[in-house]
Parts: sequence; structure tokens; C-alpha cells
Amino acid sequence: MVNLRTPSTNRRLAHGLLVASIGAFLVSPAALASGSVGTGAGGISQYGALYKQGKSAFFQKLACKRSDCAIKRSQVNAALARELVASLATRAEVKFDVSETDALINRLCPGEGATGCDRKVDEQEAVQYYLSRRFGVGR
Repeated sequence: MVNLRTPSTNRRLAHGLLVASIGAFLVSPAALASGSVGTGAGGISQYGALYKQGKSAFFQKLACKRSDCAIKRSQVNAALARELVASLATRAEVKFDVSETDALINRLCPGEGATGCDRKVDEQEAVQYYLSRRFGVGR
């Protein structure tokens, strides 16, 4: 039988508790967060929220699974992202020739062809941010 009052047993118990508490800290939800959009001590950053809004608007209005969507999800790639980001970056400029991607971005708020834009964020800006980050456009 082990005497619990011996110094070596107390030391082992103390070390075991220390290891267990460090392990619990390291596998906490905050330690496992990916850092891209996850919540941390301060919650979602403004850029994380912008990324999520852009991703949501992109897949709801441009690249959805419905038959009336402008872009099939299988067509989404870096080249398409570059074209869309270029159109979004130059959206305020006067253009004599309107490209296909220029017409697509008008489906996003505050575009002329957008719907349901009451008090919404600028979806065009959010989608530009999302595509730039997701596909590394402009780096």
C-alpha cells in the first residue's frame, strides 16, 4: 500500500495535476480555433465578418446551386476570381465596354440589378475582399 503522506507521492500528484491543467488549457476551444474567422477572446474581427459576408453574398447571388445562377459552383476558380475582383476594383470607373463580369457584379448590392439591398452592407466590397483572400488575388 502507498502512503499518501510521503513527499514523493505528493510530488507526483502535484506534477500530475500540473500536467493535466496545462493539457486542458492547450485543448481549449480558443486554442483550437483556426484563426481565420473563428471566435477568440475578442470575437469575430471586422475583417472576419467582411469575409463571411462576402462569401455568403457570392454563393447566394452569383455562384449558387440554383439553375438561374450566373456561375456554376464548379466554374469557381482563381482565374474567375481575378476577373471578378478586377471588375469590382474598377466598378466606379466609366467603362465603354461592359464585360461579362461587370454585368455579374451588378447583381450584388448596391448594383443596379441587385435585389433586397435595404440597409445591407456593400456586398460588392465584401465579395471583393472574400475573393481576394480566398484565391490570393492581388498578392
